[in-house]
Amino acid sequence: MRFKFIVVFLFIVSTLLAYDFSMINLINPSGLKAKEFEIMIRHRFYGDITDDPLNNFLGMDAGANVNLSARYQFYRKAEVKISYSRRKSEKIYGLAYRIDIEDFPVYGQFGIDYFSYEELSQPEPTRSNMFYYLSLQNEEILERFVTTLNTAYDGYNERFVLGLGFALELVDNISLLGEYYPVLDRDTADARLAQYIGAEDAYAFGIKLDTYAHQFIFLLSNSDDVGFRRVSFGVDKDSYLRLGFNIQRRLE
Repeated sequence: MRFKFIVVFLFIVSTLLAYDFSMINLINPSGLKAKEFEIMIRHRFYGDITDDPLNNFLGMDAGANVNLSARYQFYRKAEVKISYSRRKSEKIYGLAYRIDIEDFPVYGQFGIDYFSYEELSQPEPTRSNMFYYLSLQNEEILERFVTTLNTAYDGYNERFVLGLGFALELVDNISLLGEYYPVLDRDTADARLAQYIGAEDAYAFGIKLDTYAHQFIFLLSNSDDVGFRRVSFGVDKDSYLRLGFNIQRRLE
């Protein structure tokens, strides 16, 4: 807990400019430049925001799923990343490359992640495989509106996943975000996979603040999972809303 507060403090005292058109769980094409480094903290509280909200402080007393990640652009448009999530001790190591086409209003990023996580109830708990994704994002429409599309293939579960998102700049440096993650294989998944797929699709929405020092996203979601692959499994029926936040910082 003390370590998390130290990391947050380092974000706040940093004095570098914001850089990415970042989203909540979706992967956005990287805005890093060569030899730039990013650290991100993502927090998803477990508690229901409507369950005795004053005593439980909007669900924060119930604990949280925490993710810490970092990425580094080692060559122009090419970067590496590493990520760790508290839930199921999930670890990710990835490579990505940004795609730009001259005079074309959509840009993208192709990435390959190696992920591993623990299913402690199983005799052989470690699960691992590859996750291949393509992220597309348009240039700002009327300098206010951006859409994001993620499509990917989960090698371990042998399934295609999809995510859609938008960002609308309400005023300078303050944007409204929304994301939706439809489950494409809910009716076709085999028995092994079906037990992990929720009855309803996951979604999230929130406010993004771009400041001189950093980027904040404050959000509500019906899922306490972190990251595109995890939220693509959906949620239980009538899942409640939870608070969350993202903080990201660039270092040179």
